[in-house]
Amino acid sequence: MKTFQTTAPGEGGYFDVPVPVLAADEVLVKVSYCGICGTDYALYSGNSSFVENGQVTYPIRLGHEWSGVVESVGSGVTKVKAGDPVVGDNFVSCNECPACLKGDYNNCTGRHNVGTIDLCWPGSFAEYYMVPERHVYKLAEGISLKEAALCEPLSVAYGGVRKMDMNEDSVVVVIGTGSIGMAAAALSRWKGAGQVYLIGRNSFKLEIAKSLGITGVINSKECDPVEELKRLTGGRLADYIIECSGNPSTVQQSLDLATRKGKIALVGFYESRLSGLEIDTLVSKEITLIGIMGEYGNLEAVANIMSEYDLKLSSVITEVVPFDKLKEAIVAEDKSRVIKTMVKMEGADE
Repeated sequence: MKTFQTTAPGEGGYFDVPVPVLAADEVLVKVSYCGICGTDYALYSGNSSFVENGQVTYPIRLGHEWSGVVESVGSGVTKVKAGDPVVGDNFVSCNECPACLKGDYNNCTGRHNVGTIDLCWPGSFAEYYMVPERHVYKLAEGISLKEAALCEPLSVAYGGVRKMDMNEDSVVVVIGTGSIGMAAAALSRWKGAGQVYLIGRNSFKLEIAKSLGITGVINSKECDPVEELKRLTGGRLADYIIECSGNPSTVQQSLDLATRKGKIALVGFYESRLSGLEIDTLVSKEITLIGIMGEYGNLEAVANIMSEYDLKLSSVITEVVPFDKLKEAIVAEDKSRVIKTMVKMEGADE
């Protein structure tokens, strides 16, 4: 089968490898779509803190935002069958440690990260992808395979949204115009927040954000976001902030935007150390700061949300490229009009 691998920083290409042989509890998926994540760009280029600190071992088969159709299943699989449309987690638990033996996969001590760092599970930029049954979720009827590949970034955003007690009186600010920021804004609307604003610096992406049905957008290149937020809300600051940009400067911006006893979720990785942070702002406002990583159960949750609620995320997919054009998409220098590039595998249905 055809796969795409990064062999060293700035280098990579297509390789033919054998189709995986299934164990009893494993599922073989014919991949339909796979999104290109910011982590994929960083690992391909080598411009990543994970490369610098030794958490990356090349070669890497990238890709972890996938959807597909079950090709075949192992003898012990009962949850899905051949022909089922599915999505899956961005990590694979070891199924051997004490946590896994209790079914507590989220606290697995030997987890493999799909297509990224540390113990790396071969990623989904491949014609076929093998994954244990416990990390596969059948899609409800009516969800397109193309939009279903957004479940992984949705699940990351959901990790932040689910820890916020939003209601109709809440002011929510999302920072970042990538797919995770868009997902966080859409999910905040789903959760019932009264006012949802998305802050960014790219007018093209902010225009697309308006299609999510949120309250408004703020271009931080054109105004002071704190003053603009207060203007839009009648003087209020944000009860909840979900920081998705990965830009160290926006951590300080989050502190400034937060109301007293506000809550900030940091969703994403920062490629450099934070300096110049006014930590006294956090202390004096009694702000709660939360780090967010993917958790077991989040992906299944967002797949269920997609089946019941229109998150209006179709416009977030700004580009669809065939698998044989993946490398060109990864190395393209101008990404100013790209929110999510979706790679379409040969023969994939919508």
